[in-house]
Amino acid sequence: MGMLDNKVAIVTGGGSGFGKAMSELYAQEGAKVVITDIMDNGSETVSEIEKNGGQAIFVKADVSNPSDCEKVVKSAVDKFGRLDIAFNNAGIGGASAPIGEYPIEAWNKIIAINLSSVFYGMRCQIPAMLQNGGGVIVNMSSILGQVGFAGSCGYVAAKHGVVGLTQNVDLE
Repeated sequence: MGMLDNKVAIVTGGGSGFGKAMSELYAQEGAKVVITDIMDNGSETVSEIEKNGGQAIFVKADVSNPSDCEKVVKSAVDKFGRLDIAFNNAGIGGASAPIGEYPIEAWNKIIAINLSSVFYGMRCQIPAMLQNGGGVIVNMSSILGQVGFAGSCGYVAAKHGVVGLTQNVDLE
């Protein structure tokens, strides 16, 4: 028996890296996992989980799009009947340039993927979790959510924003 038996977890960016590892860990602990990624590699994570006796589905989604975040939560509830855990992990490194030269398009993209997606996700996840009496949300930041780093203004701003947004939802 696992610590997460009968729980349902969403993992954004679950097709590779840390998201894939967390998807597999949640499944090992008994959770049913909804893996999202903008790439098709989430299907490989589902196959690994199922091979090891777990349950998972893949929902291809761009979490920088609010309607895709709604689709992910709806898929979790439709398939598994509830939502208990959200690991908002999707992110990119972004461009590297001094602020005075930082490309506007790169700024918009990194803020959308690394920060707005966390807001959009929680905005959809919280109501679904409250239907079951609550849940757990983990928002992935990095050390650059606490300090600056030359040439990475978009990433630093987004990760600082994730920390602040997480503190705010804690107060609510």
